Amino acid sequence: MKQLESLNQLIDMAKSIAGSDYKLAKLTGHTPQQISDWRHGRKPCPPEDQALIAGVAGLDAEQVALRALVEKHEGTPKGDRLMRVLGKALLATGAVIGSAGASAAAISSTTLVAGHLGEWIVAILYTMSVM
Repeated sequence: MKQLESLNQLIDMAKSIAGSDYKLAKLTGHTPQQISDWRHGRKPCPPEDQALIAGVAGLDAEQVALRALVEKHEGTPKGDRLMRVLGKALLATGAVIGSAGASAAAISSTTLVAGHLGEWIVAILYTMSVM
């Protein structure tokens, strides 16, 4: 699975499959204005909508949704609880790595992005310590 760096990259990948932002909006049940708002950061794109966009892009929607969910609550008590509950599943699927207060990073099951090795190790140790 290709490494995603941003929501814009996700939208661009889906747009390239759908043909346009308008067609992407119709395929995911949104308006073109919502796609534009997410692309330009005027409104946050909920995890469930990121999953729908990932489906159009041909990516693993579950991995994208989990990564987005953890990022949404990053640095909060709820985010810490989510990491405790989802930590093993996230590491098993390769969807997300991170620790409390650290940036979540998407990885594939075969690729570890350089620069995130420390976060990956911390995530494993963190998950093992709370499980």
